[in-house]
Amino acid sequence: MGFGFNLFGFPLLLLATVGLTIYAIIKRSWRPLIFVAIMWGLTFILFTIVAIFRHYQTPIRLSRQDVIGEYRIDTNFFAGTNANWQFEHFRFSITDSDSIEFKVYNDNKTISKTYKHKVAFTGGTPTLWRISADSTHHVISHQPTLYRGHKKFYYVFRSDKYGNMFFRKVEN
Repeated sequence: MGFGFNLFGFPLLLLATVGLTIYAIIKRSWRPLIFVAIMWGLTFILFTIVAIFRHYQTPIRLSRQDVIGEYRIDTNFFAGTNANWQFEHFRFSITDSDSIEFKVYNDNKTISKTYKHKVAFTGGTPTLWRISADSTHHVISHQPTLYRGHKKFYYVFRSDKYGNMFFRKVEN
C-alpha cells in the first residue's frame, strides 16, 4: 500500500478492531466479530493484490552477461515492410570483450559493413553503456536507450534516417 495507509489506515483498523471486540463482549454478540474478520480479510486481500502488482511493475535487473549477445530489430513494435527491411539489414552484438559490432547487410544477405567500437559500461552497471568512439553510421551515432520490463528488455537507437529502431536480444 503506501505511506497513507501506514500512517492512518492501520491505526484506524486496530482501533476499530478493539472497539468492535469490546462492543461484542459487552453486548454478548458475535456479529461485530464477523465484521472485524471481514475488515481484516479485505485488508489482507488488498495487501496481497498490491504486492503482486508491485512485483510485476519492477523492471528486470540485468547483469553484464544478460546484455552480452546478438540483437535484431523487433518487428513487433511497428510491423510492416519498413520493419522487415530493417530486420534483414541491421543487427548488432555486444561481445565479451566489451565491444559492439554493428553489422549492415546487403539485399543478398551478405555483410556490407561492420562497425566495431568499444563499449564502456558506466556506473558498473550494464544498463548504462556508451559507445566510446564516434561512429560514422547513422544508427549508432547516438547513444541507445535501454527499456526494461518485468521479464524482457530492449534497446532503442535513434537513427537520423529511420527514427527510432527497436532492437531486442536474440534468444539463444
